[in-house]
Amino acid sequence: MLLFNKNFSVSPNTTHLYLKHVSKKLNIKTINKNILNINIFYKKIIGIKKPKLALMGLNPHNGIDFRSTTEEKKILMPALKYNQKNGIKITGLVSPDFAFSTIKEKKINCLIGNYHDQVLPIFKFINKFKAINITLGLPFLRISPDHGTALDIKGKNKANPESFLYALSFFEKYFNKI
Repeated sequence: MLLFNKNFSVSPNTTHLYLKHVSKKLNIKTINKNILNINIFYKKIIGIKKPKLALMGLNPHNGIDFRSTTEEKKILMPALKYNQKNGIKITGLVSPDFAFSTIKEKKINCLIGNYHDQVLPIFKFINKFKAINITLGLPFLRISPDHGTALDIKGKNKANPESFLYALSFFEKYFNKI
């Protein structure tokens, strides 16, 4: 899952999980796969030769306040170092409490979080409906509006078509690269 806007994107390493299950689902292999898919997307579709990615920590202040071994030490740092050694331009670990404030300053193309609500609420607040949801890692590009199905407003003439229109304009712009 990549929520895309031309200014910056976000991607969670896990998607729709109970918060209590997130740390159990985080592993180096899936994080590496997500980072690789994001890097490929930006290179092949968007045309950025060296996209700038940033990986967030999971715990407050990247776990420095905790005495026990954290997900940052066991999983996130090894994944970060692996990708840096393999030529991906990725920075981190970015502390979750100020990650969004570093995007513009560091010219980050994609901020990678660890669970759905770590990155999506702020992204949607900033971009409103000017974003799309892209499913990466498939043999084809799947694009949809950045919001869900909005069943709660079905038939009430309240839907905002802006994200759908953004998806159409993205498709028009990048169709020849897909």
